Amino acid sequence: MLKSMTAYAHVCVISPHGRFVVELQSVNRKHLEINTFLPKELLRYDADIKKWIGMAVGRGQINVRIAVTFEGEGPLVVMPNLALARQIKSAWSSIAADLGLKNHEEGLVSLLSSNEDLLIYDENVQDEECYRIVLRDLIAEALQQFTEMKIYEGRSLCEDIEKRFAKIATLIKEIDEKTVGATNKYQQRLTDKLKELVEATPDLEERILREVCIYAERIDIAEELTRFNSHLQQVEKLLHPKEPTVNQSIGKPLEFLIQELNREVNTIGSKFSDLDVTRYVIDIKSELERIREQIQNIE
Repeated sequence: MLKSMTAYAHVCVISPHGRFVVELQSVNRKHLEINTFLPKELLRYDADIKKWIGMAVGRGQINVRIAVTFEGEGPLVVMPNLALARQIKSAWSSIAADLGLKNHEEGLVSLLSSNEDLLIYDENVQDEECYRIVLRDLIAEALQQFTEMKIYEGRSLCEDIEKRFAKIATLIKEIDEKTVGATNKYQQRLTDKLKELVEATPDLEERILREVCIYAERIDIAEELTRFNSHLQQVEKLLHPKEPTVNQSIGKPLEFLIQELNREVNTIGSKFSDLDVTRYVIDIKSELERIREQIQNIE
């Protein structure tokens, strides 16, 4: 199933533990890249969140933002660092006494409040699994919305790509028809030209046949046409699989097939030097390039 790499989802879940909001946003990337922006209380679940998303998304840059308003204590326990506070107070009192500072308690309060190390954050493991379940359900709901948008956007891409491949199939058929009788036409032209110059002899006929054989071997593109049509069949299977799955990723296989199709059509163009065929080759390469650009946005 063809899916776009561009999508967005926003989900809010209210549980006994608090109000959880997740926002998923994705843009094009060659590989999968997941960036998480979590509140301090949920940092321990970073690996879990990336794993859940990685199981559902094939590639692209995914930005995950989670905000939460806790009910009750929350998953963190905050404790005072009393030992450090006593040391700061003792040092500050020595400074104030030495310099003769008055009302130095106000300075002490300011000094203590600006020191982040006075508060120690520890994990509240008692409800750890409960928060993991809430987050898992939150991400699952967001991914469902996320995937629906990917599929919706993917339909438009698929329609455009199918039209271009249909045009390519028509052009390659035109090239195939052009090759029919090309050797006989060349033989007739060569024979007529030589007969104008010299008298027909058995030796001349033999030379013409040798030249025609060399020409026929040089312009033989049957193998390239077979491979080209085989690649088109593989494209059709990717775009319309017998058993489509939501998590199927077809962007990379399509990129590979576009590369192989370009290779074959370049060989066809270099072997068969016919004006019409050259024009068909140029049109095919133009369509392949447009498809390649579209594929950059396919998961």
